[in-house]
Order: sequence, then C-alpha cells, then structure tokens
Amino acid sequence: MARLGRFDYSELEQLSQSVQTALNSNVIDQFIRDFLLEMAYRADRKIKMRTPVDTGDLRRRWVVGEVKRVGDTYMIEISNNLDYASYVENGHRTGKDLTGWVEGRFMAKISMKEIERQLPAYLQRKQTELIEKIFSGWS
Repeated sequence: MARLGRFDYSELEQLSQSVQTALNSNVIDQFIRDFLLEMAYRADRKIKMRTPVDTGDLRRRWVVGEVKRVGDTYMIEISNNLDYASYVENGHRTGKDLTGWVEGRFMAKISMKEIERQLPAYLQRKQTELIEKIFSGWS
C-alpha cells in the first residue's frame, strides 16, 4: 500500500487546547458581562445628553448598576433615583385640575432604541475579537 504523506496535527491540538482553556476559564461569562457593561455605559452617555438641564441634578443622577445573572439571563439596570425622573421621562399631568399634559422627553426610551439598532454591529465586532483571541492562544 502506498503512503499518502504525513500531516502535522500540532496546530490543531494547540487550537483545541486554546478553546478548552477559554471555556474552562469562564471567558464567555466574562465576555457577556463586559459587553453588557459597555453597552450600558454607551446608553448612559446617550441618556445624559438627552436629559434636560435646569439644575443639572437630574442628569447627574443617572446610574449604571452591576451586571447580574439570574439563570441563563444577564441583566443590567440604568436608573435615576430622583422622584420626578419618571415624570420627565414619560410625561405628566399638570394644572390645578390636572387636565393639562406635559409631554415626556423619553431620553431613556429613545437612547435605548438607538443602542438596540447599533447592538448587532457592536456584538459582531466584539465576538470576532474574542474568537481571534481564543484562536491565537488565549492567555
């Protein structure tokens, strides 16, 4: 029987080792947490730029929380603890008889919609970076 040649499997073994190392070190979990935090801070900047300023207190009170994992779901909260923040966001009744209406500014809602539209491109770029790191020998 004729020999067809030799094949060096060492690079394939190195790739396998890199992928296994990445999986064992919770790289995916950390990737998700970092990505969500980055997106939250991007949204926070957009929200703050849209927040109307009188004294500046409303704008300063926007806070990005911590990434939390509940089961298979990751969550992060962007909040504002001023009692009137929701009125500025969503609108409110006004006047002595409460028949008037002040339109909301929707600074959070509009900003989150923008982030949602940009999310696929950001995610694809970050995933590509992660895969390149894993394939080049995660360290």
